[in-house]
Amino acid sequence: MGNSFIFKTELWISKYTGIKVYTIRDFIEALKVIDKLSLFYHVYINMFKYHDLPVHYSNSFAYWLYKNNYILLAEKISAIDPVDYYDLEDLRRDLVHILETNYDEKIKRELTPFYFRKAERQILELGYQAKDLKEFIEGFKNSSINSLFYHLITSKLEKKSLINDYSEWLISIGEAKKAEFINKLDIYSDNLYDIKKKILNILEDKK
Repeated sequence: MGNSFIFKTELWISKYTGIKVYTIRDFIEALKVIDKLSLFYHVYINMFKYHDLPVHYSNSFAYWLYKNNYILLAEKISAIDPVDYYDLEDLRRDLVHILETNYDEKIKRELTPFYFRKAERQILELGYQAKDLKEFIEGFKNSSINSLFYHLITSKLEKKSLINDYSEWLISIGEAKKAEFINKLDIYSDNLYDIKKKILNILEDKK
């Protein structure tokens, strides 16, 4: 990462993939082949748009299963924590495994359709950076929730790393304890605005 932290942000638009399914079997087969940015959209974007789904169902795959009365499958898919993943192919594998090992093939009925969408992403530099903790705190305060989402969550997918951008840089300047606190935050416990407040408290030693 170098000596300076470069603040970035993430923007996206939703686009229909052209894939629509009516059964669990077709859903499973589609999961095996959809673009990785479709997995990203349906699992990760809902972490950002936390108010769009019932809190109990953390991604749109689980919510669709719930709406079609596949409660057990919905619970198991919702239990997946995307923050634990740094490779979307590992996420795809686990989703397919959960469905294939818990779905009763003898149950055959047409469901309300699931429309696979994907996120078309753009990563932008915000034009400011930090060389020390003081500058980092100021930059963090001025950055958006989209920037938080990128550095805390989705940058790990780009780097294939278990540690987020913030923590990685803090370790590099000797702030390992702050880095550890941030990396251990439960992203599902609050919305991202509250997560930002928690990170700021950690950075300013107000834990």
